[in-house]
Amino acid sequence: SLASLAGPVEKGHDVVFRCKDGEEIGGSRLLLAHASPYYERLLCGGMAEGKKGSRIIKPDADFSSAAHRALLGQLHAMGHAPLPASLDVRLELLCLAAKVRGAPSAGPDAVARVFEQCERAVRKSLCAGNCLMAVLL
Repeated sequence: SLASLAGPVEKGHDVVFRCKDGEEIGGSRLLLAHASPYYERLLCGGMAEGKKGSRIIKPDADFSSAAHRALLGQLHAMGHAPLPASLDVRLELLCLAAKVRGAPSAGPDAVARVFEQCERAVRKSLCAGNCLMAVLL
């Protein structure tokens, strides 16, 4: 699936996300820019990361590499990849998607789809034993 295109850095990747823990996640600038207005601005706009020849991106250090890997995989699949099994990573993915999703747009926005999927999945999995964890995020 297209989601598998985001992962360990390979020859075909034209962008690399270097997470705070040192993990590098490779991806496709074209697919990410098409999937999300945020990533289009980041990778193709006037930001330093979008300048020609810039290949290394430092993603938001407030989130784990697992959350970034999950979001990038989702965006490569236009929001149609399975969500992470871990509730912790789903909650973090929900927060990351909330941070990078923009205002509603006419074009595709896979981040909004990921946010909605995570929100539904997290609500379904909440119970008395884990709801405090969701509130603390």
